[in-house]
Amino acid sequence: MKGGFNIQQLITPFFVLILILTIYNNDVGVYGKVSSTKSTGSSSSSSSKTINAFLIPHSHCDVGWVQTYEQYFTENVTVILNNVVNALLKDPSKKFNWAEIIYFKRWWDEQTDFTQSQVRQLVQNKQLEFVGGGWAQNDEAVTHYQAVLNQMTIGHQFLLGTFGVVPECGWQIDPFGPSTITAMLFKLMGFKYHIINRVDERIKYVFNTTPDIEGSGSLITDRSFEFMWYPSPSYGKSLSLFTHILDDHYNSPQICYPNATNPNITICTGFDFESDPSSNPPINSSNIAERAEILVGIIKERVLYYRHNNMLLPFGNDFRFQDSNLEFDNMDQLIEYINANSSFNVNIRYATLSEYFEAVEAETQPTDFPDINGEDYYTYTMCLGVDYQNFNTCVNYWSGYFSSYPLLKQTIRNSDTYLRHIETLYSLASATPSSKFTFNSQAIFQALALHRNVSGILTHHDAVTGTAKEYVRNDYFNMLWSAQNASLDVIPSMISYLLANESIEYGFDYQDALLKGMTIGQVVVVSLSNSVAWNRVEYVHFPVGVQNYAVYDFNQQPITSQIIQRFDKDNEWELYFEATVPALGISTYFIMCIGNSNDQQYNYVPNSNDLEYPIPSYVSKPIEIRPTEDLDVVIGNTQFELHFQPNPDNNYLLELKYYVDLNHNGNRIELNQQLVEYDSMTDDCYKFRTHGYAHPLDATAAQFYLTEGPIASMVTVIYRNNVTQLFTVYNTTSMQSGSGAQEDQYFEIENVVSVGFDHEISMRFNSSIDNGKVFYTNNGLETIERVWTEKYNDSHVWSLIAGNFYPTINTGFITDENSELVVLNRQSMGASSQANGLLEFLLIRRSNYTQWSIHETMNDTSSPRIRSRILVGQPNTVELRRTPHSILHENELLKMFAPVKGNSIREWCRQMQTQYLPLKGDQFPQNLHLLTLNRQWDDNQEVLMRLINIYEIGQSNIYSKPLTVTFQEIFTQFNISSVLETTLTANAITNATLPIAITLNPIEIKTFTMSFNSLQQSESNQQNDNELNQIIIN
Repeated sequence: MKGGFNIQQLITPFFVLILILTIYNNDVGVYGKVSSTKSTGSSSSSSSKTINAFLIPHSHCDVGWVQTYEQYFTENVTVILNNVVNALLKDPSKKFNWAEIIYFKRWWDEQTDFTQSQVRQLVQNKQLEFVGGGWAQNDEAVTHYQAVLNQMTIGHQFLLGTFGVVPECGWQIDPFGPSTITAMLFKLMGFKYHIINRVDERIKYVFNTTPDIEGSGSLITDRSFEFMWYPSPSYGKSLSLFTHILDDHYNSPQICYPNATNPNITICTGFDFESDPSSNPPINSSNIAERAEILVGIIKERVLYYRHNNMLLPFGNDFRFQDSNLEFDNMDQLIEYINANSSFNVNIRYATLSEYFEAVEAETQPTDFPDINGEDYYTYTMCLGVDYQNFNTCVNYWSGYFSSYPLLKQTIRNSDTYLRHIETLYSLASATPSSKFTFNSQAIFQALALHRNVSGILTHHDAVTGTAKEYVRNDYFNMLWSAQNASLDVIPSMISYLLANESIEYGFDYQDALLKGMTIGQVVVVSLSNSVAWNRVEYVHFPVGVQNYAVYDFNQQPITSQIIQRFDKDNEWELYFEATVPALGISTYFIMCIGNSNDQQYNYVPNSNDLEYPIPSYVSKPIEIRPTEDLDVVIGNTQFELHFQPNPDNNYLLELKYYVDLNHNGNRIELNQQLVEYDSMTDDCYKFRTHGYAHPLDATAAQFYLTEGPIASMVTVIYRNNVTQLFTVYNTTSMQSGSGAQEDQYFEIENVVSVGFDHEISMRFNSSIDNGKVFYTNNGLETIERVWTEKYNDSHVWSLIAGNFYPTINTGFITDENSELVVLNRQSMGASSQANGLLEFLLIRRSNYTQWSIHETMNDTSSPRIRSRILVGQPNTVELRRTPHSILHENELLKMFAPVKGNSIREWCRQMQTQYLPLKGDQFPQNLHLLTLNRQWDDNQEVLMRLINIYEIGQSNIYSKPLTVTFQEIFTQFNISSVLETTLTANAITNATLPIAITLNPIEIKTFTMSFNSLQQSESNQQNDNELNQIIIN
């Protein structure tokens, strides 16, 4: 049981009963947690009414944690499912609730037809209920919503196709803090009810031993363990989800309390019959009376926390019910004894989650419960007895995992981006006919299915979080690379298919090694694929050899390019140029090697002499900077300038000092950017606990370089110990992007970070923005206001720091009336604002402290490269640009490389198209994003499409409003038919009539299934039908 109590069992069951009765009489629970309530609300529990106790049998099966997914399935899950199914078949009164569909599907595929028919009957009888229904119980703090949609969709589609089941209950009992995005998505998936668990334990329990934790136990005193959750400010009151917080944990009922003689020892007794029998004794004739009294006591205590007489009791734990007979046989005796004893006034039975919620719904009205509007439950804080005794409060803040193992988080996010991109390509290729070329559709579908499955595994709350054992993390990496490479391997055939003029397959490859080995006269084609439905104009760059180059565009015209020596990449050379790529399309560019690096005379390529003369790449020569007290290094463009100056307090480290907004009268915004370092105290992969506030990273013997050129200007800062920073400013592109996000509107910071034991590195901005310690993070779709605060009078410095870090999926910012600073990231990390004008992001962590549940240190030896896109300016201007920039930053152009045969660009262009324009140059409106275009099913040509209005309520005066479009407007070159509007995971129809126009309110997502074919294919099919009809007539 992750996050369970550190306990020692030292006493006999009989003595336990005596102590428990004493505890009840004194009204004290775990670690001094009080069991009292106060009357609130219009509906109330009454001791005169019979209490209906619903035992929820379940087994929490982590998809990897201290063992791998494979080990858990083989050694545990198969045993659980085999035995539980047998138990349910023997006794119709028994119920079971199952969540992790990846395990269930794998087990199901191994069963005989007879067993499968029996299980179908159990589902039909409502003995077996699927809760959540996703591939895994995904983490909610650091998992991108796109990955959540994927893993929930494959789980829900399996349940629909196999059992005709549509889950109605969320079951997120172990993720380390509930997010608003989950509640929002679950509601759009058709869920009616939701279970969560890990919230700050100071709101779950009342702490009243010396000293009291003032304000603790609000869920008890307000009877607000159940509430109507309105998670989205943009959806407002139109979207709500009835939510239940487990009042203790997801384990079987137990009661814990401190030892009367030694408060350092916690004593628990309960009904987890597969656990230690000394504290969870088997039921027999000699102890059944006292054990029933204990269970009834727990029920009667906890039912007072609710506004009705129904009690939900989880009956299970991690990988429980491997011995299902032991669990059920013991509980059977208690159920029979309690129900036969009318003096208890308790009716207890096994139940599914739906049965509990239906009973609650039958007795109450939504207005009986409190409303929670737009709030999430971060940062989760665990209350351990030893902490309470040592610090008089709870100091176990689980904000460390927001940033733990950043390379894993980055790799997962990048892989999910690849998956979305390849799904889009596959859907377009499947819808587009070609008589010149074919591709292996079945092989591509299988590669994508594997990639989806692995992506679903990696959303698990011990995977992407970095909280699994080292060898399990390595197993995650291996699965991820294998699945991702299989998907990338199928792209070349689709690129060739979409670009082919002749039946010739070019050897496209996603590896860029071809560019590094070019020789004089050689030409390499680079095809850039765009998965976003906006036309894009942006700068791209590739590693190349130390040569001279020229670049031609898709019109075979020479264009400007720049070569930059990257001191932050082991002196690697990179080639930069401007690329224009149509919405959902492909553009081709040609890179020509025209000479050695030391050539004074460029060598012209003979068989390309019908082209215009090439424009040689501008070779930028980095200049080493020697800091002096009055030095001011400036890089910028027509929009803004960045000013760098030495810091005499840190060995004259060259630091970004301020930003000048050239669009607004040269407005100067103080913007000092630093890498700062925390010294760890007892950090681990879950919690964040430092010795004190951060200090600047030591810059002894640092080096600095300035690079300038026609495309990009850079400042490079090289620390010791494998830490570097690269600041990049881009010049204005020749054309505008369809999203409104331009290259000259932002600057980029690339941090390469590594860290020694017991240290953690943050990227910190200290600005003149008067944010008053208010800052904003996002859940992937909407921003959430965070306020730096002292929680429950906990003034320990490590608590003030850790308790005010919050998760960011991709965005964090601070703002005032005049200025705004936005930082966009391509991976999740923790963020905070610890003083006025400050904004920081925790990049990497490493600790020598052994974590108690996985029994390992947090030994992160990686050196991830973390890219951030920074927007600064007036709030209304920055807010207009923020979301499009985030989408483009996350969804980079996909690059494919191939040698040009014979090095003839003209010949290549005869055999292949240089562009693929599925929308014929059109694009989506600026506030409309194609979230998903996916051929989800193997047995039909239908696609799953999701559309979203990307602006939040109040974000933009221009775009934060309803958007109305038609499919004919946005897909002018496609024939769309058989359209059904569905739930988010396409497992239920919400509208079977295709509307003439589709209206999306701010942040609204709509999901459709449809027949999706290019007009060219539709015309081809019509011609074939006409020919067939003519044959039939004749």
